Amino acid sequence: MSQNVSNNKVIAKNATMLYFRMFFTLAISFYSSRIVLRALGVSDYGIYNVVGGVIAMINVLTSSLGTATSRFLTYSLGKGSLRDLQITFSTAYYIHVMLALSFMLLAETIGLWFVNTQLVIPEGRMVAANWVYQSAILSTVLGITQVPYDAAINAHEKMGAFAYLQVFNAILKLGIAFVVLIATIDHLILYSVLYVSLSIAFLLYYRYYCKRNFAECSLIFVFKKTLFKQMLAFSAWSMFGNVTNTIKDQGLNVLLNRFFGTLLNAAAGVAGQVMGILSAFAGNITLAFRPQIVKEYAAGNYTRFNYLICMGTKFQVIVCILSVVPIFFNLDFLMGLWLDVVPNGAVVLCQVLLINTIFFSFNPFIYYGVVATGHVRGINLALGILYVVALVLFFVTLKITGSYVLTYIMNLLVSPISTVFYVIVLKKILSEFDVKAFVVNTLFPLILLAFLSIFLAWLITLSFDNVWMKLFVTLLICTSFICSMSYFFLLDVNTKVFCKNYILKKTFLKYLFVKR
Repeated sequence: MSQNVSNNKVIAKNATMLYFRMFFTLAISFYSSRIVLRALGVSDYGIYNVVGGVIAMINVLTSSLGTATSRFLTYSLGKGSLRDLQITFSTAYYIHVMLALSFMLLAETIGLWFVNTQLVIPEGRMVAANWVYQSAILSTVLGITQVPYDAAINAHEKMGAFAYLQVFNAILKLGIAFVVLIATIDHLILYSVLYVSLSIAFLLYYRYYCKRNFAECSLIFVFKKTLFKQMLAFSAWSMFGNVTNTIKDQGLNVLLNRFFGTLLNAAAGVAGQVMGILSAFAGNITLAFRPQIVKEYAAGNYTRFNYLICMGTKFQVIVCILSVVPIFFNLDFLMGLWLDVVPNGAVVLCQVLLINTIFFSFNPFIYYGVVATGHVRGINLALGILYVVALVLFFVTLKITGSYVLTYIMNLLVSPISTVFYVIVLKKILSEFDVKAFVVNTLFPLILLAFLSIFLAWLITLSFDNVWMKLFVTLLICTSFICSMSYFFLLDVNTKVFCKNYILKKTFLKYLFVKR
């Protein structure tokens, strides 16, 4: 029991760290983007983004390999074997070095040809564009070899190392924007060079931190063929799932463009931004819980494994409902505050995506339960087929009805179907998975909470005409209702006690409730 309490403290601490990072970096990033745009100008900013976009496609692969590395490292940690940890880390590192070299070869041949011959670059800016491109290549190559070190930090649950340094990183990026703004040399070249220099500096520090704190991060010359194959197979199937999901999302954008033009793409882009921010907000909980899920599976502690999946899902969905419901019913007003001109259709699309955010929040923990087992082929194959079929149905719907709203509503069904797939696959892989605890005691109460919260917020919107008053009352009442219902009906006794003590300890409330 004491070990579980200690692990819960680690999860709570990491979640707090990650949320602190997110709030701070988000605020700085919004302001930095304004300064960078002012410093570069619209044309050079466009060059930076379009050239960088050629490199960004590799992120699907690196993300898949990062998930694989984190899983295998965390699994080895759960087994408690330093030798296995060293072998896993070194094997992962060599895989990423090979990937980095392969990427560099493609980038300096096909990629370079594409940038110099196929992209539309303003006259006289090709030299600057190539500076940006080469800086992006260097940053990406080093970033690929950095993945095992980031995975080690995540596996050891040292989220503070990420949180504080990424806040500092955001501040320095803002500083770079101001330097470029006042500089007299080519702004685009200077920005790209300073940006990649900052990335290299932080990369070197992370490696120093890992080598100093984690014994397995000292490379050994070893090549375990079976582990190599396992990691590549894991990564390949993860990449298949990621690629098909990307095809679904980007394919929908292409369809919207073909049927309705760029104006609706702008609306979809704005809606996607809002969904991305809220998803990242709730996703911090996943990062905090994920290593513990893998460790408990590796140790064969399936009771704790089931508990973490259920409790993690509860916290994630609760946070998501808290974020989404007040925004959903005040979106017209909030969009007007955020944007000078709100694109037509942006509010409706955003509202649909907000509901989708709630649906999606049911999935991450059950998915990482599957990831913990290492058997990801079945789930990614099923999801890949689902995503392709969904894209075909999107096309048919647009062709028949011409309604982009209906198409987005159809997209809502993908997440619940995915949840069913995850439950079936995990139960098939692991007989110890408690389906009843997840479905009856977790999913159903959360769905009820979501419906009740939405109904309450709807009643509030009918009661107020003043937009500021409506926003304030919605936030106050919905937050109080969701937190109260969650505390009394969704959390077990031990979790209630832990949450209460943790909140009192970390906030000023401790001064109100301390015994004198």
